[in-house]
Amino acid sequence: MLPAAAAALLSGCGALKKSPYPEVSEYLENLYEQKFVIEEISEGGSVSYKASPKDRPDLSFKVVPAGEEYTNTGFDDTYPAAFVLSEAEKLGLHLEPGEGDKEFVVSVDGYEEVAALSESLSKIAKAYEAAGLPAKFTLGSVDNGWNCADIRVEIKGPEMKGYEPEVIHIPDSRQIGHTDINDVDQINERIGSGYVSNICQYYLGDPLDYLTQDAVTAFYADEGGMTLTTGDDVTEYPYLSMDSLHFGEIYRLAQAEGWEPSVEQGSFSITVNGLTSRFFLEFEDNAEDAGGEQTARVYWEAQETGERQPAWGDYTYEPGVICREVLEERTGSSMESGLTLQKAEERREENREKFKGYLSGGALGPIGSSVEIGNWSITVKTAEETGRITSGSMYFDPDEGKEFVRIDVDIANQGTEEESFLPMVIMSDELMIELATSSGHKYTPVDLLGGGDLTGARLEAGETKSGFIVFHVSQNLLDTEEHALLLMTIGEETKAVQIK
Repeated sequence: MLPAAAAALLSGCGALKKSPYPEVSEYLENLYEQKFVIEEISEGGSVSYKASPKDRPDLSFKVVPAGEEYTNTGFDDTYPAAFVLSEAEKLGLHLEPGEGDKEFVVSVDGYEEVAALSESLSKIAKAYEAAGLPAKFTLGSVDNGWNCADIRVEIKGPEMKGYEPEVIHIPDSRQIGHTDINDVDQINERIGSGYVSNICQYYLGDPLDYLTQDAVTAFYADEGGMTLTTGDDVTEYPYLSMDSLHFGEIYRLAQAEGWEPSVEQGSFSITVNGLTSRFFLEFEDNAEDAGGEQTARVYWEAQETGERQPAWGDYTYEPGVICREVLEERTGSSMESGLTLQKAEERREENREKFKGYLSGGALGPIGSSVEIGNWSITVKTAEETGRITSGSMYFDPDEGKEFVRIDVDIANQGTEEESFLPMVIMSDELMIELATSSGHKYTPVDLLGGGDLTGARLEAGETKSGFIVFHVSQNLLDTEEHALLLMTIGEETKAVQIK
């Protein structure tokens, strides 16, 4: 027994009688390449036909003489729609005719049901393909019914202007070349992507009220994150991107930052440093496509002036985003692409692992030892912390909370040409020196431009010089660190001397 929606396809009453109907048989067999059992339905002077595949007597559909609105010549039928309804009933899916569009509608209670629905729709698509039904069929209605295999998927949740439910085409007659378009994973992506996007970008609330954590994480996987700095406070937001700060995302940023967000219909305000700004989300028709897909646009208004103006920047192609400069000016903060603290910690962890390798490798030289690398011979004589570096008639003091580590060395150019020792710009085949600590920090030499500072010194072939290298580091670094190494690297080769 087909559901009520299927019964509508076969509406009509009157005397049923069997007849050979060669024209109807020829039409169906040419279109679907199978045999059918056909009955004539006579009512009020009009004639239509009830047909069933010979091997599926339980699956009946309607055939009518074609009118001007139909794509076929001679007859039209509801076989694709009846087939989809029958397969949906087997899977426990309740399909309803769409309003206005020639499609079915199925709804689920929440996003967490999308995966199961995608699997069911994929099964319907595979059954449709296995039955040999056509990818292209009549798009017009048949006797106040409909003839299609399109299913619009509606997810019950917050009312979101601008969100259009996804339509799954079974098969996707618009993309015939994509043989895997009805794959379960692709259907799942097509149903969920727009829903997830709208909730994350435009919904004024917590996305996890309607989405799973995995869905939100996957949506922001490629965003790259943003670091926001206000005074001495640095906070990282993995779910933001400098290229696309959307309406709902800024609202959640305002909640996290304590910018006193206040919501009204289709807008919210933030108050920071005595300045109140209101942001408005509007979906507007496109001038060149009236009645078509609308475009999200965000406007903002300063309370002190009441002037309403676009929130997007002059150089953005997305009017649905909020310009960084607007936010920085109104909140007294600065925004930077990437997760600065997280990336720094990742680098420190990588440095710590390499440091352990140097310690366990057994090739460390102690202070006083000489290292040969590339064309250089370097002897590390002493290492000490100091607050002031004196060089000739000049002296240098470290910044507050910092100090210098001075390392005295002898260097010799063992090559055949003049070379620069630690030039300001170091190429991949030139010497690089770093001070590395067991906590994963690395420091590069500072150029003090003093007489004893060897940074940038030029040595002729065979020349030897004595002097020092200086690092600007955190105060008491050598007292607080368990170990410290002087690393000398050229290309892939690294030599190390343990100075603590």
